[in-house]
Amino acid sequence: MSRKRNDVAGVFEKYHGSGIWYIRFRADGKYIKRKIGDRDEAEKALAAVHLAKKTHSPIVNLRARGETLGGLCDIYLKHIENPLNPEAPADVYGIKIRIRAMREAFGDRVASTIQASEIRRWLLSLKKKASTLNRYRSVLSSVFRYAKEEGYVTVNPVRDLKQFRVELPHPRWLSAKEEKDIRTVLGKWVKEAQPGLKRLYLECHPHELTFALGTGLRKRNQYSVAWDEHIDMEAREIHLPPSMTKTRKALDIPIIESVHRALIDLERIRKEVAELKDEGGTRMVDDGRVFLIRENREWWSKALKEAKIKNLRWHDLRHTFATRLVEAGVHLSIVQKLCGHSSHNTTTRYAHVDDKLMRAAMDKLKG
Repeated sequence: MSRKRNDVAGVFEKYHGSGIWYIRFRADGKYIKRKIGDRDEAEKALAAVHLAKKTHSPIVNLRARGETLGGLCDIYLKHIENPLNPEAPADVYGIKIRIRAMREAFGDRVASTIQASEIRRWLLSLKKKASTLNRYRSVLSSVFRYAKEEGYVTVNPVRDLKQFRVELPHPRWLSAKEEKDIRTVLGKWVKEAQPGLKRLYLECHPHELTFALGTGLRKRNQYSVAWDEHIDMEAREIHLPPSMTKTRKALDIPIIESVHRALIDLERIRKEVAELKDEGGTRMVDDGRVFLIRENREWWSKALKEAKIKNLRWHDLRHTFATRLVEAGVHLSIVQKLCGHSSHNTTTRYAHVDDKLMRAAMDKLKG
């Protein structure tokens, strides 16, 4: 009985259906894996390896070793954007931004010639915060690591670099007065707008704020939530699959009353937008997501300025969510679960609020 082509030992398709085939063989006491191309090329490459080993000839380089970093970046991007890749990162957009900077600095350089000291000097030249530099470092390391796995390079120089020390700032959160001031500004915008798409666009903003404060979701997650995939209005829960979370673990968030009312009104806005879609004039797109916009930086900055609120980021609404839970007497372990923190240490940043509650409780004791 003849053997099926798929059964050729040492030839395999890493991601089924991708059309990209690899070979695996043993040389000098080590298993070596090489990405080749289509199946025919892979089988021919493996046959050449077996012939070289049989005749005691040197195994020819199956891939050129002079790949530039720009070329490795292209290969890595193709890898993480492959829909069949179960390990694809959730935030591809941020990775692309960092890779663009890497291309500008080292794109034309042969990757194997880049030294760790050069990488450190380049990172420092970016003049960014330590936490941001660590993200650049992490992406560059991922590019080299994948290239090493695929046989393009033999060394990952980023491994020789220590991470930059990060000192976490004191959590900033939105006070009740600040929230009231922002909502006043948003309400004024809606009141002054003429009926139409522009007004519907403005009516979404208070609900965006309510959703952030009532769920604690990261900005990227909030604006990716879709009606059919993630919202269960009957069970009053938001379901995030592992692919959407930073920790790669599914996250279920109960829908509280204020968020439920906001979602009901967002459904109303969605229907009215569909009726007025030919009017034009806004960037709203109905692709099944809860929010019809993808970026809130412009209106958020404008609202903060009008409300005269300084040093507040959208991410601080997530801090506000956690802080308000602790102030309400919720145990830190529950706060950790609702926030989707992978480490208890992250959640303990809000322990100072818990300490304040304990002191208040002790003050009730009669001395």
